Amino acid sequence: MIRLLLLLTTAAAASQAEAQNCRIDTGTGKCIFVPFDQRTRPDFAVGDVFPVYDYSMLMDIDRYGLKPVDGPWRYYKAGPDIYRVSVEGYRVLEIIRNPPRR
Repeated sequence: MIRLLLLLTTAAAASQAEAQNCRIDTGTGKCIFVPFDQRTRPDFAVGDVFPVYDYSMLMDIDRYGLKPVDGPWRYYKAGPDIYRVSVEGYRVLEIIRNPPRR
């Protein structure tokens, strides 16, 4: 009985750790496990100044399933990530990783 309880506890802890590394495939809706050493860091962090003249502003935000622009900020794409950038000071407000594509 104790062995069974220990086995169930270990399995639950392992599945919770895997769920944190789960990336959803937009085509199939299935979880894809990405090992920690293969995950990339975003190029910019929240609060960094974003070089808006070096990257493209997103015009077709519906393609990525993003909410409409309703304030003094814009969406920019750099690499695989999308950044919500302030118009005043060009500071990164939010990083959107793995956006769904339509």
